[in-house]
Amino acid sequence: MRKLFLAAAVLAHVVVLFACLSPRAALAADPPTPSWGRDGCHAGFKFCANVTTKETWSADGKNIYFFLDLVVDGTDVNMANTTVWYVGDNFDLGWATDLSKASFNVVRFSPRGSEFAYPQITCNPDYYSREAQCLPNASCAAEIARSGLDMAHYSTTETANDLVWVLKTLGKGRQNVLVSEGLGNLVVQRVMERGDGMKNVSVVMAGFTHPEYFDVFTSIGGYDGALQRLLAFCEEDGSMLCVSRVGAFEGMWNRVVNVMKAAKANTLPCNSRLDWGVAPKDMHREYITVLATLLKKPQNFLMPSEWRLPQLIPSFIYRLQRCTEGDQAALNNLYAFLHSGPRARCPPFVPQRYNWLVNELTLIRPPLPPGELFAETSKNRLVLPIPTLWQKMYEVYNAYPKYDATPAVVAAAKMPLLLLPSDIDPVFPFGMAALASTGYDATVRLLPHQSSFPVAASASDCVKQNLIYFRAHRAWADAGRCQVDGSYKLDFIHFDAYEFYRVGDAWEFTTPNTPEPTANASTTTTTAAPHAPGAKNCSNRAVSVLTVLFLLAVFGLAGLSYLYWRKTQSFRLSDDFYSNLNH
Repeated sequence: MRKLFLAAAVLAHVVVLFACLSPRAALAADPPTPSWGRDGCHAGFKFCANVTTKETWSADGKNIYFFLDLVVDGTDVNMANTTVWYVGDNFDLGWATDLSKASFNVVRFSPRGSEFAYPQITCNPDYYSREAQCLPNASCAAEIARSGLDMAHYSTTETANDLVWVLKTLGKGRQNVLVSEGLGNLVVQRVMERGDGMKNVSVVMAGFTHPEYFDVFTSIGGYDGALQRLLAFCEEDGSMLCVSRVGAFEGMWNRVVNVMKAAKANTLPCNSRLDWGVAPKDMHREYITVLATLLKKPQNFLMPSEWRLPQLIPSFIYRLQRCTEGDQAALNNLYAFLHSGPRARCPPFVPQRYNWLVNELTLIRPPLPPGELFAETSKNRLVLPIPTLWQKMYEVYNAYPKYDATPAVVAAAKMPLLLLPSDIDPVFPFGMAALASTGYDATVRLLPHQSSFPVAASASDCVKQNLIYFRAHRAWADAGRCQVDGSYKLDFIHFDAYEFYRVGDAWEFTTPNTPEPTANASTTTTTAAPHAPGAKNCSNRAVSVLTVLFLLAVFGLAGLSYLYWRKTQSFRLSDDFYSNLNH
């Protein structure tokens, strides 16, 4: 009997040991299964779900909550067999309603810690106001630090676990398509890293970047590439009016570079004529800031750009060179517009998203102070964003609570994946998206003229056509069905510019401009290569030697010409017959 008790005790210890070592036992029990309801839903949504989740999915801990909103056509959540899950920073109710009329359920996924969650990562809204481009300040970061929340519990990894949980519960028995953009792509990339066991999930990822290389601070280097792509569209315009009006026979990029060089040399007339409150010798920096703002306004990772502004860049360069009284008035009006705050209200999720920007998208830690960063980057870049904004970002980084995130990985997708890279977005630039695309080994569709947050804007029709086609065929539509929405195509010539210039005609064209005297044919760099020690002296000696050789060649050629002339003269026949006999 004693042996029997001993055996039972040993067996119990073994069971306990295996239970403790089991990965399942290390986790808290699954939270309650979520369900759709009608109570507490936000305006515009018929159904919603307050989802209970774990503070961390890797260990026992407290429960926390996040929120889902659902758009359906009608009153039956089970009528549509495909659910679209929007994961991003720019949800558009009109876009979702349009999809619902095509028999899709559309979910707005609001991450843990965001504005509809409990607890929230938040701070005083005055700390990220419209006057400050909706960028948080150090006081906001300090308030978040005082909250005592562990920021690691609100990482993209934990958020991705939440998304997988609702896909397995609320998405069970139906097709699910994740549509992501902006920082939402980081969460979906984490979901794709798992991949296995999610056979009813596919992904449309728009306006994305390469998470292994993208860094918040070094991203200031993306403006040149976006500007070059934009100027290429000007050159390739079928009417040829854009490049011919500028007069840029040396190429649009070279024209921009050389106009900026003239401004820096203070030989550009507009330097002293514009009413910008900036000393003429410093105007070149202001022009560069204007170019950056035309590419991206507001300069905020979490907000879509004023998509019409890039169309102004060719006419801006044209007016800046010509600088008539009409140009001065137009450029002064443009400058005032660019310095106005964002039109849209600041997103309430700004404090929560900065958790990801600081802790998961700052790869070089600590980052260079902005002064050093801009000085270093300007050695091989022309266009840079507003330095004061990055100073704020640097202060937020220093004050924000930190954690060590698991590095994101780009690998061949284990689920159907459609990639829609942005074309002229300086924040998530095309080149880095192209590099990620090769790693994902997925279907890519290129939509020219596409800037930030394209899902409900320039790519809306492409996304809709692919969702409909995928539902029917379990494959993505061909490239012919994926076109940029017509109203978002860049039109450098015929668009109404009144809102920006206070005159409808963006150009008020007269004659093409001539190149600046500082014109340089280089298309590969925006700054001169530094001289090695003694290079200037060597260059001067080389010029002297070449000059001497040239003069010797001229004298030699003159001598040979004289001898040849003498020789031909000695055998020249005269008109006088008798004179010819004497030769």
